[in-house]
Amino acid sequence: MKGWIDDVGTWASSLRFSGFTVVVVVLVLAGIVIVSPSLSTFVQQQREIAELRESVRQSQEAVNEIDAERAKWKDPVYVRSQARDRLFYVMPGETQVNVIDDIVMPIESEEEPDPELSRIPSNWARNLSASFLSAGTTDAPPADAPVEAPSGTEPEDADPSTDQVDPASPQAPVEETPQ
Repeated sequence: MKGWIDDVGTWASSLRFSGFTVVVVVLVLAGIVIVSPSLSTFVQQQREIAELRESVRQSQEAVNEIDAERAKWKDPVYVRSQARDRLFYVMPGETQVNVIDDIVMPIESEEEPDPELSRIPSNWARNLSASFLSAGTTDAPPADAPVEAPSGTEPEDADPSTDQVDPASPQAPVEETPQ
């Protein structure tokens, strides 16, 4: 390594700089200083051109997609299918069926249901028949039976709007409020 350093030192001492060499070195350095901003501008402009070309390519793809969409809307079959899907239109004579809150059922499970959950705590058939029988054997008068007038007045002279009716009775008139 020491020999190499000695060789470089002897080479540097053997160099002779003339005025012409100094002028050439100064001109080369001046050229580099003058050209470097232009070169950096050139590189920056090339980068911007590449970005703009990419932007143009993306815009052209968007235009092509819009043209394809417009071509679809010129097809009457596509327009009819979109009206069915988006606006729920149907052709005359067809019936529309809408599924609300469609739940996707999981694949059959291997788990057995809990017997406590599947057990019915009461007999619904017995409850239904008991309700039916008790409704048919009540003492209430039928709804279409005439209401008897109090003794001493005749039904022709009675004004139904002035009759006093107990508000707790099931046959109390219902007042309707205007909405």
